[in-house]
Amino acid sequence: MIRWVGVAILSLVTATQAQDLRLYTIGSGDVNGSYYAAATAICQETNRVEAGLRCSPEATPGSIYNMEALRTRQLDFAIVQSDVQHMALTSEGPFDGGPPFADLRSVMSLYPETLTVLARPDAHILSLRGLVGKRVDIGLPASGRQATAMRLLESLGLDRSDFRALLQLSTGTGLDELCAGRIDATVLLLGHPSAVVARAIADCDARLVNISGPEVRAFIEANSDYVYASIPRTVYGKKGRTLSFGVLATLVTRTDMPDDIVAAITANMVANLPSVGVSAAVLENLSISDMQQSGLAAPMHPAAAATFDRLGP
Repeated sequence: MIRWVGVAILSLVTATQAQDLRLYTIGSGDVNGSYYAAATAICQETNRVEAGLRCSPEATPGSIYNMEALRTRQLDFAIVQSDVQHMALTSEGPFDGGPPFADLRSVMSLYPETLTVLARPDAHILSLRGLVGKRVDIGLPASGRQATAMRLLESLGLDRSDFRALLQLSTGTGLDELCAGRIDATVLLLGHPSAVVARAIADCDARLVNISGPEVRAFIEANSDYVYASIPRTVYGKKGRTLSFGVLATLVTRTDMPDDIVAAITANMVANLPSVGVSAAVLENLSISDMQQSGLAAPMHPAAAATFDRLGP
């Protein structure tokens, strides 16, 4: 009898604690990608410190899906590309024809993402134009990498008919297909060093392709969402650098997200940058000043801005 009462009391306490616990989600990307790793690291840090909050990283198809799921309140926060932020605010690209996402708010900038083309060595792809006539993976339909890839290809006057095939694969599947020889190249948009890129280079001698030249320069200069970037081959045991361009991974939410939740995420990131960087390699070089400014097209959520002002340098 005493044991039953103890169990009953424990169950009541547990139920009360569960009622007090507030849950929120961060939309990320493919489980093999850097968005999922970053979202997991952010959630782990918050869950470790905040007793009343529980953060869940959600695997998704990518930035475009995340933005729409955030708009329809299926997600509370989302990691999206900086160019996708801009397109959602201005109803451009994949958001053409829809209303601007006026309630979108920035929380922080995270890390640079570089357009990364990996090709099979026997495909003899040495430049962006070398993709013409080949079998190329450009990412899932709701991914930011497909939106960016198509924006670039269209700027060069190319469409689907210029390729043997344009496939829409997840990151992991695309790399598997590349190493199996069933596609010639995959177009990625991610931070470096990347475990998936390292695996493809080690497993099937995949090659990093330079994305450069007058046409690429004109594209970058015409679109303020993009910046010049390069991939240090040394992180993959090679020499030199691969030229390309990039965007920034950013964390966003809506205007109605409670201030205390936004403040908790921001404060825990600022206070624990070293441990976050250990959890996700793409986050190891975060700068507090860049987190407040770089690539943030949407206005900053007031609670994030106040927290940066309070804890920043």
